[in-house]
Amino acid sequence: MSFSNLSLMRASRTMLSPFWGVGVLVAFVYVLIVGVPQNLLDPFGGLFTVLLAGPLTLGLAIFSRSIFRNESPHFNQLFDGFRGPFFIKSFLAYLCMTILVAVGIVLLIIPGIIVSLGLGLTFYVMADRPDLSITDCLQESWRIMDGYKLKFLGLNLRFIPWYFLGLLCLGVGILVVIPWYYVTMAGFYEKVKESRTN
Repeated sequence: MSFSNLSLMRASRTMLSPFWGVGVLVAFVYVLIVGVPQNLLDPFGGLFTVLLAGPLTLGLAIFSRSIFRNESPHFNQLFDGFRGPFFIKSFLAYLCMTILVAVGIVLLIIPGIIVSLGLGLTFYVMADRPDLSITDCLQESWRIMDGYKLKFLGLNLRFIPWYFLGLLCLGVGILVVIPWYYVTMAGFYEKVKESRTN
């Protein structure tokens, strides 16, 4: 199944339009929790971020998926990654992804980019299929991204000017771009998954 990155971005923006307020709030809290401690709690800020980034990223994936599926998104979904076994799974998944990408970057950068693209949908897999183990989530992301890595790279590159524009708006604009980006990633996951089942 073929789909356009540009049309996916437009569709995601339309789906997000009734939820911009809560989307910006979710993005603000995410950035506040994950970004600020690195500056305030050094040398422990990095550890703090590693512990929380996985569960919060999973929460963002759950929130974004709800919007793309026309369900009922709400602010508290940001913290769903801390519930039950989700915390350990999301933390370890984030840690594994970070290590694998870092090793790939050490091996002449390009392998790191490929690994990052291949594992880019891990948290959407975890949100969609909570029964899977950490390894299965990583492998499933890698499997469904086969043949879609370049397209996924193109989609990420399309957001760079928007993030840059957000920075020019005193950084506040980034809080508008973040929910749009994550809803679009949720849409990419849905499209790729659908292509694998047809």
